[in-house]
Amino acid sequence: MFALYEFYKLMNKASFTPHKTIGFICGATIYILIALHSFNWLPLHTLSIIFPLLVGIVIVELFRKQKSPISNIAFTVLSMIYIVMPLASLNYFAYYNPFNDEVHLYKNEYSLLLGFFIIVWSNDTGAYVFGRLFGKRKLFKRISPNKTWEGFIGGACVAVGSAILFAKSTDSSMFHWSIISSLIVIFGTLGDLTESQIKRSIGVKDASNFLPGHGGILDRFDGVLYAAPFVLTYFLIIKAESLI
Repeated sequence: MFALYEFYKLMNKASFTPHKTIGFICGATIYILIALHSFNWLPLHTLSIIFPLLVGIVIVELFRKQKSPISNIAFTVLSMIYIVMPLASLNYFAYYNPFNDEVHLYKNEYSLLLGFFIIVWSNDTGAYVFGRLFGKRKLFKRISPNKTWEGFIGGACVAVGSAILFAKSTDSSMFHWSIISSLIVIFGTLGDLTESQIKRSIGVKDASNFLPGHGGILDRFDGVLYAAPFVLTYFLIIKAESLI
């Protein structure tokens, strides 16, 4: 909810007015539905409720007298796709997730989620340290002048190394953890760049000052928003192949 608040506040600064109330209601509902399905408490078909909720955002905008209704609809729906669904997908990494028989990634209920975040944090830390020590070649100067190729490569090496160590310590699949770490490095970096682009286009440094030294929730989890759906997709592909 706080990530949504930060996103809507950023859009307000950009002179857009996404519908906050309907966004919070839809966001909470979508998150709860996905979470309950991940716990095996709801059948898969209940997730179809998400589509009427998204259409409802469009309908509500009909009754608002705003100058940019299309933009408001777009940013409210985007907040569901960009923030709510990726964070909700993390629930599939915890508890009795449906992937262990296929990918052999954990020994207890939380190892998969813990491993995911260890790799995310390792990538961020490695990229920062190597970037500060050796960074010369800009990765994406137009969007994020401080990011360098040296930092990206250093973060990738630390992330993959952390994944291998985690696999050994939990006696799980080194191959799958290596693939997961690669996905986290690539898409986590793209997620970071996306949020940087949003902030740069609006002219702000951080989404908020909620976390001292880190900025806001969006600043802290920008990489997770992209990495989590792709890691989940990888699990689903592996599971689908095992059923063929």
